[in-house]
Amino acid sequence: MKRLLMLSAVTRINRHAAMAGIDDIVVACGGWIEGHTLFSNIAATFRFVLPTSGLAGFGARVDALGVHLDAASTEALAARSPAAGEAGEAEVAGALAVTFVHDEPDLRREIPAIPG
Repeated sequence: MKRLLMLSAVTRINRHAAMAGIDDIVVACGGWIEGHTLFSNIAATFRFVLPTSGLAGFGARVDALGVHLDAASTEALAARSPAAGEAGEAEVAGALAVTFVHDEPDLRREIPAIPG
C-alpha cells in the first residue's frame, strides 16, 4: 500500500465557498471525498481518493479557487503524478489540510451540563 498523499494549503476566501469548491474539484478530477474534519472556523481537513490522472489538474484547480498549496504539497503532487505513458498507481488516497486566514472569532458551542 502506498503512502497517504499529505497536502496543506492556506486561503483567505470564505470557508464555506472553499469547502464546497474543494468538494467539487475532487469530483471533477474523477475522485471522491471520504470525509471532512472541521476545526472550528480555523481549519478543515479533507480526506479524498483521486485517480493519478487527476492529480495535476487537482493542484491547478485548487489554486485557481484561491486555496494556495504550499511548496511541499506542490512537489508531492508532482512526484505522485504519472509521467506521460508511465504506468503507476491507479488511485491515490490523500488528505488536504486547509487553514482559513480571517479576522472572525473562533466558533464557540455551548455544551449543556449532564444532569445527575
